[in-house]
Amino acid sequence: MRTLLACIGAALSLGAGQPAIPCPLHYATTSTGAIGYRDCGRGGPVLIIPGGPGLDANYLSGLALAITRLGHRAIVIEPRGTGASRAALGDGSGLTVTGSVADIDAVRAAAGADRLVILGHSFGGAVAQAYAAGHPDHVAALILMDSVGPDMKPGGASLDGWRRRLTADDLARYDSDRARGDRVGAMKIKFRASFYHEARAKAFVDRLSDDQIHLDVARLSASYERDYRIALPTAAPFRVTILAGEIDWIRGSEPALRTAYPKAHFMVIPHAGHFPWADAPTATRRSLKRALEGI
Repeated sequence: MRTLLACIGAALSLGAGQPAIPCPLHYATTSTGAIGYRDCGRGGPVLIIPGGPGLDANYLSGLALAITRLGHRAIVIEPRGTGASRAALGDGSGLTVTGSVADIDAVRAAAGADRLVILGHSFGGAVAQAYAAGHPDHVAALILMDSVGPDMKPGGASLDGWRRRLTADDLARYDSDRARGDRVGAMKIKFRASFYHEARAKAFVDRLSDDQIHLDVARLSASYERDYRIALPTAAPFRVTILAGEIDWIRGSEPALRTAYPKAHFMVIPHAGHFPWADAPTATRRSLKRALEGI
């Protein structure tokens, strides 16, 4: 399904040269395995959920650092079956909407945070919305960054806008890689079209590796396609902020997000694509600062 490829592509890290998130590693104990999370900084806690599904959290290193520099505590979950949580995959029975929400709540409790900001990137935005709907009393604010919509249905606008940013040769190579089953090769091409700045796109792609991709975790998307539907009351008990890079293809989900969260604050990050903290770090930091003000 095109949505799955988009979300997997959205979540990949900077690759083999990318260091681990520079925060101490801790674990939350669950009945079905230990879930790792990185925790650093001081101030109001912000729990960050990576995209994917099936990728570890290191690609969010720059985002976690930006959160701490804004005077907040960054808690970055390593989703079940990835990174420090790889052993928790087990037989895969925990890869459901209910399971992913339970993992978030286990990390929240282990981190000693009663109420926190939930920030989800790309597919992580689906997990963030599911958690906020199920545990609103633990949510101080919801930030959806370059996020999927309130369900996994195709949006009212195209999610293929990135294809128009490729040359004819690159587009042919992308389609060929997909046809041959070379997902990593196709992702490298797609990522070049997911940045506003060509040099930053090249650096991202040059560091890209496949050792943080766990395709056996990608089945989580099937549960979300089947069971994930968000219907929060118009007067949600927390602030909702929706951030998106100016040229981000996933903005095709924006109409559905606007309908689901009519009182949300929308911010477009100029000169950025799907990875705004890497594409336009200064503008992203300004947007995050506004989103976190007063929390």
